Formats: sequence, C-alpha cells, structure tokens
Amino acid sequence: MPIIDIDALEPGMILDEDLSTSDGRLLLPGGTMLTDAHIRTCRVWGIAEARIQGDEETPGGPTSLDQLDPEVLEACKIMAAQRFVLNPLKHPAVQEMAKLYVLHQARGLNAEQARWMLTANPHDDTVDFFGTPERPALNVDPAAVVQQELELASLPDIFTQISEALENPRSSASYVAEIISRDVSLAAKLLKLVNTPFYGFPSKIDTLSRAVTIVGTNQITNLALGVSVIAAFDDIPEEYFTLREFWIHSVTCGTVARLLAHKAGLKGDEKFFVAGLLHDIGRLVMLKNHPKESTEVLREAKVGRRALEDVELSLWGCTHADIGCEMLKAWHLPEFLGQIICHHHHPQHGVHPEEASVVHLADFITHGLGIGASGASLVPSLNETAWNTLNLSTKDLSEICHVAERQAADVIKAFF
Repeated sequence: MPIIDIDALEPGMILDEDLSTSDGRLLLPGGTMLTDAHIRTCRVWGIAEARIQGDEETPGGPTSLDQLDPEVLEACKIMAAQRFVLNPLKHPAVQEMAKLYVLHQARGLNAEQARWMLTANPHDDTVDFFGTPERPALNVDPAAVVQQELELASLPDIFTQISEALENPRSSASYVAEIISRDVSLAAKLLKLVNTPFYGFPSKIDTLSRAVTIVGTNQITNLALGVSVIAAFDDIPEEYFTLREFWIHSVTCGTVARLLAHKAGLKGDEKFFVAGLLHDIGRLVMLKNHPKESTEVLREAKVGRRALEDVELSLWGCTHADIGCEMLKAWHLPEFLGQIICHHHHPQHGVHPEEASVVHLADFITHGLGIGASGASLVPSLNETAWNTLNLSTKDLSEICHVAERQAADVIKAFF
C-alpha cells in the first residue's frame, strides 16, 4: 500500500493502518475514510505521511526483483553476496535487506553500467595471497586518544554553552534559543532541519524560540550538539571514504534510528537521531590523530573481508565505539548517548540494550542499503538478539527504508 505525504492526502482516501502521533497517541484508526478535518488534524499533530489503501506506488524505482533487467539483477546479486558475507544469510532480516540493497543499487542501471560496477569493485581473494604478518596490538588507550583530540582541537564555545544548558533543569526555551542564536550558521541549519518533512509541521517555523517551544528544549539541544560536532572534523585522510560520504552515512543512520525508535515505541526521537549521527565518531577521532594506524585497520578489514571492529580490537586493543564513548564523555554529552554508542555493535552487553539495539539495527540497515560510507566495506553482522529485542518484521524493514531515504535526503540538504 502506498505511503502518501501529508500534502498529497485528499478527502476520500482510506487509511490502511492506524495513524499515531510521535508519542504513540492514536489519532485515527486504520480503515478511516479521510475528511478535510482529519487532514487538518494530521497537520496540527505534525504527521508527515500516512499509509493509504490502494496499489503500491514506485517512487524511486523498481519494487520487486522481477522488474529488473536479468543482467543488472545478476550483477547486483553478486555485489550483495559480497557485502553481506559477514551475516547469517538465512536470517529473514538479512535476506530482506539484501533484496532491498539490490533494488537500491539497480536504480537507473543498465547492463553495461552494472558490468562496470562489478569491474570497479572486484572481489579478489588473491590480493592477500601471502597473508598479513601478525602484529602486536598497539594497546590504544581511548582516554589518551580523546585527550589528544581535545588538545589539538576544541569544539566551538557554543557547544559548551549548549551542553551546560542541557544539564541545567531550569533552562527555559527562550534561554536555549538565545544561546543557539549566537551561532548564526548553527541556528540556520536547525531552522532548515525543523522545516523539512523530517518533522512535518503544518506551517513554517521561522524563529528558534518557536522551534524550541514546538520541538522541545531537550530535543533541540540534542540536535544542536549533534550538528555542532559535524563542523569539528576536517583534514581527515580520504583514502577509503570522504567526509561527505561519512556524514551521509551518519545522517541516514540517525534518520533510520529515529524511525526504528518510533516503530519500537521508544520515546526521545531526537536522542536516537543524535546517537545514530555520532555512532562512528570514534573512527574520525582515530583518523584525525592516528591516520596511519587507522588506514591500516581499514585496509586489513577490506582485504581480509573481516568486521572492522574485530580488526580494530586485534590491532588497537579497543574499538572506535570505545573511543566514541570516551569522546562524548569528554564533551559532556548525556551519558545515555555515550552508552548507546559504546555498545552499538553488541547491544546486549550495555546498560541500555533496547536503545543500543536501535542504533545497531540502524547501522545495519544503512550499510545494507549502501548509503554513504564510514570505512566498512562490508555490512556489519546483524545481532540477532538485537533484532529479536525490537520485535520487528521484515515488512517493517521495507517500510522504514522507504521513508528513511526521503527523510535523510532532506536532512542532508539542511546540514550541507
């Protein structure tokens, strides 16, 4: 059934499923025939889209494998098999994501282009024919790496002021808006963001004070912190990915995490968006401060077809998730975010397993679609406990991917 944007809803359309607010309040039950009043109510409550009864649309390309050119299909299947090699291939979620990857990669491809993609991304096990000599772990100390980062570069003063406002329970909406307004670039990005379909507000929000009032003080503050971090990193070695590709991956991961949290009935959408946005920040910290050691890990993971965090652990004695957690702690971001990021590869080991499962699955989905790049050439292995924890279906995966692509594109425009 098609998902229709709020601006395209018309009286007489019939809801295919219940329509709820972001906090879980039921607005309209499935089967309701929409009226003008219903549509106005949806706008007031910030509903961005609804699933309508009828034939499925094809907004971004083919929706089934049998719609693809056989040669394009075969090439994309080969690429999918290479990317998902770390995963339990018989798991329904992995099979669904592999299918979605094929459909995503096949958009607009003809047979010649598909052949070129396979040639440009060869899978050659002989690259490492003589093997990689064993090297002792570097025994990287996450706290020392973070201290080095803090000494070399600091976040803007506005970051510290926002952090202090977030920790102060007496901070008012007007005070937070006044602080953020001191950074013109940050304020402009936040206003762009809250005016995208990502939020779906019925009318334009033209002032920060109104944005803080409508979205919420904590939510806007978390967003401001996340956006501030993006500007803190430059001069990163770009042998394996560009910074733009990294942030496209991260923004998409945050968008997916926000949607997953909503689907799982977890509150605090913006916290999950920021956690997804910053989940790989430790990798940037290492690339910036230890570029040789970092690119060595990226190369070995790609050549050996190994999970990136496993190679990090063997060569560094820690992972980018450990470093990211220390970085957030040093920046005085909420401990909740640091814990989620620390355990996003193994959610069941953390103090917030359900929340960490959201970011884990968001990372799996974003890599599975092949959107952006964070250094990993393979899709991280799906943690089956995390999948079971969120109680999702393969149908949920398809729906979330469909919405996330559109929303992430809007957020990326706001950020860049």
